[in-house]
Order: sequence, then C-alpha cells, then structure tokens
Amino acid sequence: MAVVKDANGKPIENAAVVFHLSGEEGKGNMEMKTNEEGKAVIDVIPIGDTMRLQVVANGFQTFGEDYKIDSDSKDITVRLKRPQQQYSTYAHAASGSTSGSQPGAPQQSTTQTPPKQ
Repeated sequence: MAVVKDANGKPIENAAVVFHLSGEEGKGNMEMKTNEEGKAVIDVIPIGDTMRLQVVANGFQTFGEDYKIDSDSKDITVRLKRPQQQYSTYAHAASGSTSGSQPGAPQQSTTQTPPKQ
C-alpha cells in the first residue's frame, strides 16, 4: 500500500499504518510506518479475510476503511488530505448576530414600561 498527499500525489514518509485483521484464522493487529516512498507492505493476510486499514500522519486527516481480501495481492493507495476548518454553530450564530448577544444568553427587552402612579 502507498500513502500519498492528496494535493500533489507525493509520498508521505513515517505515516502510521495499522492493519486490523479478522477472519477464519482469528483476529490481530499489525502496525508499521511508511518508508521514504510512502509504502507499507504486509504479506500475512489470508485470502477471504477482512482488513480494516487506518492511516495516521502528522498534519493530515486520519484515514480508515475496510477491505475484503479477495486475491493474493492488493494494491491500495491512500490519499491523505490536510485538515479542514471545523464548522461551529456558535461562530456562525455570533457572526450573523446584529444584537451582539451570545447564543443562549437571555435577551434584554428594549420596550419601556410606564411608571406606576
């Protein structure tokens, strides 16, 4: 398998690759790092097993996907993306607010009640 940058296809070195294996022969995990070419190779997965692949690299979004091993060789290329800005309903509400109040804060009334006589 190869791990590359989504933006330009260049290899990512030292990405953590975790193989979670499950099948008739049991379950197991194997972790390794990608080499300078962005590659990690595992050759102990029996045909018919299911493999959950996780890839973690500093500065990139975490990747995870399940694969059914149906042949004696499977080439997988994982394209990692840079983290995206997270959406916040609080930031959105505060920027669209004209009163300057915080979401969930009590609203103040602007109407005056006449004094009691």
